[in-house]
Amino acid sequence: MSSNPGVELKGGMYTFMSLKLHTSDTEIIDQQLADKVQQAPAFFSNTPVVVDLTVLELDDNASDLNTSELLDCIRSHKLVPIVASIGNKSSPLAQSIAIPLIEGNERKSGDRSNGSRTNQKDAGNSGGDTDSASRIAESNSDSSIELPDISREVEYIVKAPLFIKKPVRSGQQVYARGTDLIVMGSIGPGAEVIADNNIHIYGPLRGRALCGVSGNLSARIFCQSLEAELVSVAGNYRMLETIPEELRGKPAQIWLDEDRLNMDSL
Repeated sequence: MSSNPGVELKGGMYTFMSLKLHTSDTEIIDQQLADKVQQAPAFFSNTPVVVDLTVLELDDNASDLNTSELLDCIRSHKLVPIVASIGNKSSPLAQSIAIPLIEGNERKSGDRSNGSRTNQKDAGNSGGDTDSASRIAESNSDSSIELPDISREVEYIVKAPLFIKKPVRSGQQVYARGTDLIVMGSIGPGAEVIADNNIHIYGPLRGRALCGVSGNLSARIFCQSLEAELVSVAGNYRMLETIPEELRGKPAQIWLDEDRLNMDSL
C-alpha cells in the first residue's frame, strides 16, 4: 500500500474577485453587472467571486435584499458566487444567503491609513517623559547635571521584495505576501502577479497585475509596457479595454487616489 496520503488538508492563499454591494436593488445590480461583464466576457466567464455584504448590512434597507434573487442574478452573468463576506454572521441577512460565510468588516475612512500606527500609550508616556525632563532642566538650570537622552529608538523591519528573474508565463500565479514584487521578465497573457505592496515589472505586462491586495491604498504598479488584461490597486480594477490608447505598449504606472484608479506614463 502506498505511503503517500490520499488527501492533504492545509491552509492556502487564493485571490478571488470581490463583488461589493452598495444597493439591495437587484435590478440595478443586474444592469451594472451586465455593463461590467460586457467589457471582457471571456475574463469574467466562470470567475469565482466573493459577495461582499459588509457595506450593505449597515444599510437600514438591507432586509429588502432577496438573496436568492441576488445569487441567481450573479450566476446569470456567468460569475460563480463561492462565499459571502459579512460582519455579523448571525444577522438575518447573513442567515438568508445560501452560500458559506466569512467575516469581514467595512473599514472606516480613518482606518485606511497605510503607514505605521502610533501607539497612544507610548505617545502619552513620551509626552510625560518630555515634561519631566523640562521640569528637571528648570530646577537644575545652574547645575552641571547632564540630562539623559530620552529620544526613543524605533526599529523598523523591512521585508525584502520577492524577486523573480524569469518571465511569468500563462497560467502561472506569483504572490508577494507582505512585500513588493519585482519581475525582471514579462507577464504573459493569462498569468497573474499579486502583491500586498508595489509591483515592478521590467518587461511587458500582458497578463493581470494586482497590487495592494491586503488593503494598501498607497501601492502602485510600474511596468515597461502596459498591455495588461487587468490591473488592480487595493481591489479597484480596470480592464484592457478601458486603458487609454496613448498608454498601451508604453512604460506606465498605476495608482489609487481617493478610490479612483489613475494611470500615467513613466
